[in-house]
Amino acid sequence: MRVLITGSSRGIGRETARRFAAAGAYVVINGRDPVRLEETRRSMEEQGYRVGAVCGDIADPHGAQAVVDQAASLMGGLDVLVNNAGIAMRGRFDETDAGVWQRVIGTNVLGTAYVTRSALDHLTQTRGTVVFVSSLVAKWGFPLVSVYSASKMALTGLAESLRSETRSSGIRIVTVYVGISQNDSDKQIIAADGTPMEMADRPRAMSQERVAAAIYRAARRRRAEKVLTFGGWALSTLVRVAPGSIRFILSLSAKRIDQLAK
Repeated sequence: MRVLITGSSRGIGRETARRFAAAGAYVVINGRDPVRLEETRRSMEEQGYRVGAVCGDIADPHGAQAVVDQAASLMGGLDVLVNNAGIAMRGRFDETDAGVWQRVIGTNVLGTAYVTRSALDHLTQTRGTVVFVSSLVAKWGFPLVSVYSASKMALTGLAESLRSETRSSGIRIVTVYVGISQNDSDKQIIAADGTPMEMADRPRAMSQERVAAAIYRAARRRRAEKVLTFGGWALSTLVRVAPGSIRFILSLSAKRIDQLAK
């Protein structure tokens, strides 16, 4: 199995790369920071994994095409694309700078679309799989993460459209909805004014290794959708049967929502 994982020099992407590689896959990791990317590649290689690395910014359409082409060239093809790269934010909608919208949508939506489009020819040849790593905020718009939530909801629409368009080619589209998960200790997200801010501690968060294992299983089973954790399942159920209750709960707890996005 030949796998390209975007945004995989750190965090969930890095652990997902390790999980695929541990199962025998040839994995190409990707990121924008060449130093961090090489550190991750070398660490995986020292563990005996088959791994390559392609540095590039997927938010640029030419950069996305180059990432896919170089990865496919390294591996001799492509069987699985895991769209993991993403940018998170925090802040009230009415205080969010336009530049934050551009950065989040540029990477989370456009970058994902660019990479996926670039990979379709390769995946058609192998009847491969596209995985979208999404978030529970794609199921319902949470306060204080409006831009992030909108970007993840857009991925749901993209996945559904692709699912219909690519069915005859044998490509399978999988969306994994991740809940509260651990982050690297040095991870930063974007504040409403565009400045970096530290992530809050998440003592009850799902470990990166467990999330990675779930992404791997979802890719292997090629089912359309996987919602992680009981809380995620409960939210998905309430969205269908009792949306009013979600609105009420979130209106009372908006100040605590900054801990709930991926």
